[in-house]
Amino acid sequence: MASGQPATQHRIVRPDDCGKDGGVCAGPGRCVVSRALVVGGNGFIGAHLVQKLVDTGWDVTILHKYEQPRYSKMPTAVRFLRGDLTQESLLAEAVEDQEVVFHLLWTTTAIHEVANRDPAADVQANLVPTIHLIEACRAAGVGRLLFTSSGGTVYGRTQTAPIPEDHPNNPVNAYGVSKLAVEKYLQMFRHLHGLDFAILRPSVPYGPHQNPLARQGAVAVFLYRVAKGLPLTIWGDGRISRDYFYISDLVDALILGGMQPLNDQRIFNLGGSEEVSLNRLIAQVEKTVGRKAEVEYQPARDFDAPRVLLDTTRAQTVLGWQPKVLMKDGLAKTWEWMQATIL
Repeated sequence: MASGQPATQHRIVRPDDCGKDGGVCAGPGRCVVSRALVVGGNGFIGAHLVQKLVDTGWDVTILHKYEQPRYSKMPTAVRFLRGDLTQESLLAEAVEDQEVVFHLLWTTTAIHEVANRDPAADVQANLVPTIHLIEACRAAGVGRLLFTSSGGTVYGRTQTAPIPEDHPNNPVNAYGVSKLAVEKYLQMFRHLHGLDFAILRPSVPYGPHQNPLARQGAVAVFLYRVAKGLPLTIWGDGRISRDYFYISDLVDALILGGMQPLNDQRIFNLGGSEEVSLNRLIAQVEKTVGRKAEVEYQPARDFDAPRVLLDTTRAQTVLGWQPKVLMKDGLAKTWEWMQATIL
C-alpha cells in the first residue's frame, strides 16, 4: 500500500448480508466488511470491544502482550499478534490494511502513583510507543485511528458540571498529562499529514470482566470487597463524584467513533450523564450485594479531581450515541457476573 494513502482493501461477503452488522454497502451486490486492529484487545475494555466487533462481522486483529483476557476467552475468529508498540516490525504488520485502529493500551492508570513518581518512565512506556503507533498508522494509510483518552483526568480539578469538550485542560497527574499529549500529537499529525482520527474521553466505565483485585475500577472493587467482608479504603470524605457508565455503552461509542463520518469535531466526552459520589456508590453496592460495607476513610489525595460529570451532547449529536444502561441495572449485571465467575 502506498504510504499515506487510506486503507481500501476489503473482504467481500455474501450479497444477502449487505448492510448487516459490520458490512458496509459498496454498491449493488457488493458489501465490504471492516477491518480493525484493537491495540490492547485482551484488556477489560478491549475484550468487550473485540467480542462486539466479531459478533457484528468485523475482521479483527488484536495486538497485546497477553494471550487471553483475564476473565473471558478471546474469540477464535480473531488474528492475534503477541507483542507491544515498541516492536516496529510487528507494529507495521499489525496496522497494514486496517481501516480502523482502536488504541486502548496504557500501562499506568489515573490512580497509579508510579506515573507521578517517575513521569519520564511513564512517557517512555506510553507516550513514545503511542507516537510510534501514530506514525505507523500514517505510513500505512490506516482509515482512522481512534484513541481512548481520559475524561476523568485531562480537565483537571474543576467544579464545572457538566464539563464540555472545550473546557480548559489542566491535568493534575502524569496519566492525564500523557493522555493529553497524545491528543495533541493526533491533532498535529492531522494538520501535517491528513491523519484521520477520533478521540474519546470516557469517564468511568464498569461492567463484567473488570478486575476486582486492581487498584482502579471502583464498581468491581467495591462489589468484590463488600461481598468478601473486606474494608473499602476511601481517599477523602467520600464526596468525590464520578460519571459511571456501563461497558456496553462504551463499546457502542467506540464503534461509532470508528465508523461515523467526522469533520472538525473529533473529541468526544462519554459518560452516563449521572454524577455519583463514592458514598452513594457504596450505598448502591450495599443494596446490590445485600451486605453492609466496612469503610475506612483516609486523607484526600492531591491528584484526585473532586468531581467529574461530562457533557456528552457532542457524542449524542455527531456520533448518534446515547448511554442505555441505568446504573442500577449495570450494577446488577456486574454483580451477577461476579457471583457466577469469581466468588
